[in-house]
Amino acid sequence: MTLTATDVLTDDTLQGDRKKVQEQSFWRRYFSFYDTLNESIPYQRMVARHVEVLGIRPGDFVLDAGTGTGNVAVALSQAGARVMGVDFLETALEVCRRKLPAAEFRVADLSKQLEFPANHFDAITCCNVLYILPPEAQENAVRELFRVLKPGASAAMTVFGAGFNTFKIYVDTMRQQRRHMSLWGTLLFALRYSIASARIIYYVARIKRRQASGDYTFFRSEHFSRLLEGAGFRVRLIEPTLSGQCLLAFVQKPD
Repeated sequence: MTLTATDVLTDDTLQGDRKKVQEQSFWRRYFSFYDTLNESIPYQRMVARHVEVLGIRPGDFVLDAGTGTGNVAVALSQAGARVMGVDFLETALEVCRRKLPAAEFRVADLSKQLEFPANHFDAITCCNVLYILPPEAQENAVRELFRVLKPGASAAMTVFGAGFNTFKIYVDTMRQQRRHMSLWGTLLFALRYSIASARIIYYVARIKRRQASGDYTFFRSEHFSRLLEGAGFRVRLIEPTLSGQCLLAFVQKPD
């Protein structure tokens, strides 16, 4: 049997569709308990830091790229921003719309061209999204974020760092809780969220396997900086966040 070019293209398309469905299914399940992280002080600080470094002002029109369940979008809105959130998963956007009925949320694929015009947003956030994209898609996503950001405006982006360790985040979360409550209260906190914490640890272990196989990228500072500068951004700051397991970059589009 001889395969034609059309047959090969069709087979590649089907494989791509199956992979997309599997990817969406994974993140749909993960997002069903992801918001447990809102109880973690290190996670709260990471979310707040996106808003802080951007210096959000009331009325700023901000794109939250890869908004997930909308936690950064909520923080932006609380700072007075008008929020546009995009994500590739409609079920995640449904959660966002329940949290922020006044904001706008749309399905979008960061590996493709965004539907927004150039120089459109006053600021951009992108929290732990780029690392799950293939390298060529990472480059496209950062170029698109650069394109839709206004000249002189800034963006805050985070990625998983090299050597990402979930247990360090968990231990730091418990340590921070202990500073704010009694030992007994901390133990009750750990018990209350034990199942969700175990599920998060399991899913992150699967993410790490994807990274080990080359599907995902965990970044070092210099790699992250090259990616951002390659799109035209000026890197003003790269710092550790989320108990030192992620990297947050504060970048600016030249005037």
